[in-house]
Amino acid sequence: MPLSDRIRKLAQKFASPHEAHVSGSSRVGSEATECAVQPASKTRMALGEAWSASDPRTVMGERVGANSYKVNTELLDARLTTTPIPTNAWWQNLIVECGDQPIVMGPYMVKSLNESVVVCAPTAMHSNTFVASAWHDDWRMDMAGSTRRVVAYDSVSVTVRYEGSALATVPLVKGAVFATIVLDAPTVVRLSTIHAIIGVDAGDAPGSTIVQLNNGSTWLIWCESNVVLRQCGMSGLESPIPMQGAVRLALVATPSAIPALLSARTAIPIGGDVSINATNNSAEFAIAWKVRGPGSLLMCAQPHHQHALEDAEWMDDVGSYWSSKGTLRVARGTEWQWSESIEPIGFAGHAEPSAEHTEKLRELVAIDARALPIDLHALPPDPYFFGKALARAARIALIADEVDDSHSRDMAVQRVTEWFEPWLNGTNSNPLVYDTEWFGLVSTAGLCDAHADFGQGRYNDHHFHYGYFMYAAAVLAKLHPEWAARHRDALDVFARDYCNLNYNDTAFPLLRCFDIYDGNSWAAGLFAFADSRNQESTSEAINAYYAAYLYALATRRPQIAHIVRAVLQLEARTSRTYWHINDICNVYPHEYSCDKAVVGILWSSKADYATFFGNNPEFIYGIQFLPFTPATALLVKRAWIEKIWAPYLHSISDGAQTDAWREIIDLTYAVVDKNATLERIARIESHDDGNSASNAYYWVATAPEP
Repeated sequence: MPLSDRIRKLAQKFASPHEAHVSGSSRVGSEATECAVQPASKTRMALGEAWSASDPRTVMGERVGANSYKVNTELLDARLTTTPIPTNAWWQNLIVECGDQPIVMGPYMVKSLNESVVVCAPTAMHSNTFVASAWHDDWRMDMAGSTRRVVAYDSVSVTVRYEGSALATVPLVKGAVFATIVLDAPTVVRLSTIHAIIGVDAGDAPGSTIVQLNNGSTWLIWCESNVVLRQCGMSGLESPIPMQGAVRLALVATPSAIPALLSARTAIPIGGDVSINATNNSAEFAIAWKVRGPGSLLMCAQPHHQHALEDAEWMDDVGSYWSSKGTLRVARGTEWQWSESIEPIGFAGHAEPSAEHTEKLRELVAIDARALPIDLHALPPDPYFFGKALARAARIALIADEVDDSHSRDMAVQRVTEWFEPWLNGTNSNPLVYDTEWFGLVSTAGLCDAHADFGQGRYNDHHFHYGYFMYAAAVLAKLHPEWAARHRDALDVFARDYCNLNYNDTAFPLLRCFDIYDGNSWAAGLFAFADSRNQESTSEAINAYYAAYLYALATRRPQIAHIVRAVLQLEARTSRTYWHINDICNVYPHEYSCDKAVVGILWSSKADYATFFGNNPEFIYGIQFLPFTPATALLVKRAWIEKIWAPYLHSISDGAQTDAWREIIDLTYAVVDKNATLERIARIESHDDGNSASNAYYWVATAPEP
């Protein structure tokens, strides 16, 4: 059975009986063109088993509430609000705040506004501290008298419906070479540009127009009804008669691209089905693009796709497209497949500690275990810093177990359970509640305050926060399985919040933060940004999926473990591609990359050498490394660290303002020289609040052998 058929059958299997499905056909000419996507639909599919069927409202007891930030049904079809709503999707800007900020499809950025759709092929804008996508209104399609709302989505697409004086459907699909607006009723097409039009020529296919602008760009515009647009004024195009069907716009990257673009004009991507199949050694990812109409489908691949796509038919005569994540290459075909090699990883480190190191670890872990506070009031009240403290204590317990110090292990396990239980039963000072508005687990403070707990109530950084909780849950499931079994439903809620793999779990969205096309997670939640989505700490994202993987292993759910492990591996590779400079490759211009080795914050349309909490170099580098666990080896590779230690990391560590950040930088060197790293961390007197002396020493002792 072909891959696309297998995926579609899987999608149908897990679809709800009342679900509206993607459908449509193309009838070119004066006949009507069916809507590409039926209103108010989602593609329903399972990437893996559900963690649990338990209703979080029951698990949480009285701790249920509705977020003060409400879903705007003027922006999102009300029929989509009865099941989990994405909070960190690549298209989130469409449904938060005013809904007027751009989304990034690649190669285009799009604003879907009341009364217009605006398409931009961004141009490069960069300096020594950023690489950004310059926005300009390349084309604005007039939708006067119409309002828009999101009516459908899946993992790689979102569909916007316009209703009013103009009726239209806009399928926005990641990687689409054309931007498409489907007119569902006869309408006079009016396109305008911020540039001056300096040339309009009929193309070689019916309904096609080649337009040259004074910024040096050339565009192919095709009307499915075979109507040829005519110039109207200095910066406008108009159809001579009302028309129906698709209007498609493509930036012509090179003159040789026009024949291939014309051959692809009738193949309209409207969505995609995704699948992940994984074993202990490898993971297979697939996207089966859904297409309306005949012809060759052209889609853009990001650099991490280009390294991995199997049997891709590259259309280099079409040219390439610029993006802030590197050059986009065009591939032809409706099915994408790629593999990720799974690197071995588990609870323990990558190398056996020597007898000398084991003895030192016993000394350090005993001190660390005794120092864990008994007084719960000494613990942070917010989920992020409490989660870091909880995971730190769990690491101490695990290290103690590995070096056969049962007394320290039991002491640390007791502390972890005593600290964790108030957060499970809601007796802590800032209880977690189930949010019935946006379908998630949020802090009480965050439920009513957008900025409390780092925007927790607006779903910012959930995978960072709950990844620490999940790490502690995994350790307890391993070292104290009876306790974990008693609290399994409550612990599962943390995993389900950010790492749900199954649409049958109607309490949480699928993989809240992870973007399968981009290959990385987004952390920005329900906040609108001109640069669209963002993620700062790749290492905390890695920690989140590592923790969920360990928890699945410890609770004997191998199928879930395999899929989460696949997500973890892809997140690690894209982190090394887009946040690390000259690790796997360098996708950034020389002006930015010439004197640094990391990106601090990656946005959908921008790379920043910065953090949200300061611009000290140790912050910008360190936030890409912490916390140190065996999963750090997925990010910190010897060849890269060896390359960047002398020019960057050594001096950044020596110039760091605190021991905590100095140690984080120093610990990376363990994959190059363990003894030198131990000498450097011997000077450390205080640690990051997620780290400890025993954990730092353990990482060095058990890091992959140089």
